[in-house]
Amino acid sequence: MTGMEIAWRTLNMERVSDPCILTSWVMKPEFYEEITGRDYFSDPVGVALDTFRRVGANLCPQLALPYRRGKPSTGDWEASDAATRERWQSAEQVRDAIEALPDPATLWRDFSVEQAREGYARSIMELRERTEDDILWIAGFGQSDFMGGYSRWRYENYLECLSIYPDHMRRYYDYTGEQGYLYNLGVVEAIQKYDLAPFVYGGQDICFNEGPICSVETLRDLYFPALRRAVEPLLRSGIRIIWHCDGNILPILDDLLDLGVSGFQGFQEESGVHLSTMAGVRTKWEMKPILWGSVSVTTTLPFGSEDDVRRDVERCFDIAGPGGGFGLASTSSILPETPTGNILAMYERGIEYGRYVLGG
Repeated sequence: MTGMEIAWRTLNMERVSDPCILTSWVMKPEFYEEITGRDYFSDPVGVALDTFRRVGANLCPQLALPYRRGKPSTGDWEASDAATRERWQSAEQVRDAIEALPDPATLWRDFSVEQAREGYARSIMELRERTEDDILWIAGFGQSDFMGGYSRWRYENYLECLSIYPDHMRRYYDYTGEQGYLYNLGVVEAIQKYDLAPFVYGGQDICFNEGPICSVETLRDLYFPALRRAVEPLLRSGIRIIWHCDGNILPILDDLLDLGVSGFQGFQEESGVHLSTMAGVRTKWEMKPILWGSVSVTTTLPFGSEDDVRRDVERCFDIAGPGGGFGLASTSSILPETPTGNILAMYERGIEYGRYVLGG
């Protein structure tokens, strides 16, 4: 069975004898170089793909790689942040920016579903051609924007606008939700035309460690209706959504399930979102959720021993492996300070112990 078949069948909750292992988000160039013996920066994508195939990864929902040489300096980032602070200084500026958005009807007039379809398919097909049948590639989907607003306008202004001008924020969420809806029409066509895996991955960073950054009631009133609108084309076509979740998502977990989310990635167990809890929930269709995780990038991987990593891998498979739908992954980006041996131990033990749990 090819890697692509293993991952696809795992996501379909079918019985497989080999485990689904995600490429994860390794931000350490030296890891790629140690595995391949090649200079990472000579061909970042090529070296990364070679690495993932060598370590046995068979599913990639997002190709996130280390910066190339020549990345912006700390001073550049500080200057950019200072410019943002100077540009956006009040909730009223955010309100005015939202008022300047075009009428949603303009979106329909100017949007090309064909272009969205071909661009989406191309992003997957090009990577699939380079890895043949070893890795299953899936990609993102259209959403109503939540985190882009606070990144663009700064948290204080964003949250003040959310409190003082809720009707404006509703318009913003509805507008971006309609953008997401249109984009998802293209996603559906791409998946159907090119026989891509009927899964999408993405999410919005809505929560801190203590829970959502605004009240759940506000989210239910203003944001979730727009997100529901955005994902309508996916749900109509049976395309399953795997949601990226940072922080403590438990206060909005039922809302995400009710929206039609079929799986989750992330599980910051330090924030109380335990893998065992997530394995016990059921989707809107009374199915076990797809789960990707859950080796910690803040504790086990950077600070544990290789044996600690192996034990955590075993824990993840013991909890979430039975019944299908589980893919082993790090909780988020693996930072450069993480020992290479620990990263490799995650992949190696994942394959060995995953086969044991699955009966391979």
